[in-house]
Amino acid sequence: MTEIDLDDLREELLQCRRCGICRNSVYEAKGFDGICPIWRNTSGFETSFMRGKIQVALALLDGTLERTAENAESLYQCALCGNCTQICAAEFHPAHIMETVRYVLNELPNESRDKIAESIKSVDNPYNEDPSSRRVWLEELGLNVPTSSEILYFVGCTSGLRIQNIAKNTALILNAAKTDFAVMENEPCCGSVMMRTGRMEEARENAEKVVDAIKATGAKKVIVSCAGCLKTLRKDYSEKFGIEMPEILHIVEYSKELLAENKLKLKSLDNIKVTYHDPCHLGREMEIYEEPREIIQAIPGVNLVEVNPNRNTAICCGAGGGLRSYDSDLSRKIAADRMKAFEETGAKTVVSACPFCETNLIAGSKLLDSDIEVVDVVDLLRRAIE
Repeated sequence: MTEIDLDDLREELLQCRRCGICRNSVYEAKGFDGICPIWRNTSGFETSFMRGKIQVALALLDGTLERTAENAESLYQCALCGNCTQICAAEFHPAHIMETVRYVLNELPNESRDKIAESIKSVDNPYNEDPSSRRVWLEELGLNVPTSSEILYFVGCTSGLRIQNIAKNTALILNAAKTDFAVMENEPCCGSVMMRTGRMEEARENAEKVVDAIKATGAKKVIVSCAGCLKTLRKDYSEKFGIEMPEILHIVEYSKELLAENKLKLKSLDNIKVTYHDPCHLGREMEIYEEPREIIQAIPGVNLVEVNPNRNTAICCGAGGGLRSYDSDLSRKIAADRMKAFEETGAKTVVSACPFCETNLIAGSKLLDSDIEVVDVVDLLRRAIE
């Protein structure tokens, strides 16, 4: 991580024109129907949306506001979803700048942030779980998957430890396509949450560990099933740390290739009506919108209906930016709000392409007492493979 020039950071923050459209806006021509999920699901004070957070950041940096954990609280009540950037009249990226602000102010106490970082440093995952269980799901599948190959499946912490159906179905799809692939014995965390919450120096050290681990597998191509892992490995490592990586593909990108090459044969599913949730890291950050939709539409018997807004103006599920750890109640409220929108589509299944989104949407569904099923793209694709 390069040294932060505080004067430049202040100049970036001062690009905010205080117009307030980062709070809420209905702009049909650009697909907007609301913007900030935090503002929508809190009391709506000035610090609930990005304009107010920028003013707090400036005051903390300039010393007009005492640097305390309490005064910095609003800076962490943000999912860093980036939806405000899509309509911002100034030429800067508020969510990216907020990551930098968190880094500059990382000496302020933040128990959830520090607990996650220490867990990643000690056991290679943010959940503080035994890392030896990383490949247990493979044993349950009965697949003999090596630890080295030209194609590596980088499983990710949430798929590998929490929502293992995503890992299992990804592996089964690769196996069905007769793809030779590897899975690491001791896979380190990509470090995405460290970056989002301001622990950038630790994230750099962790990135070097990840790169060494990937190199040891001999991989020339890395497949991921987590949107956060994709952005971190494909974009952040090079932009923030100057690290060169092999080709990094999300499973939706690779599955599209497999379908185009007729390596997967699909059977019809029985008239399933689904809608799709755009993960912020996959969509707004990596601009991958059509691939997951094309996979869904390629499955016979599946009817895709769009929720509004969608694609680059889609409302966040509330899981990102460290928010789920910092303020889990708010995170779940945002997910429940999103589930209400999905209910309005008439779909019985919500499909996404990120295990973290799936985790939070399921939590939101429970809060709402909704009967809508929440699955990953790979779950739906695996059902259709003959």
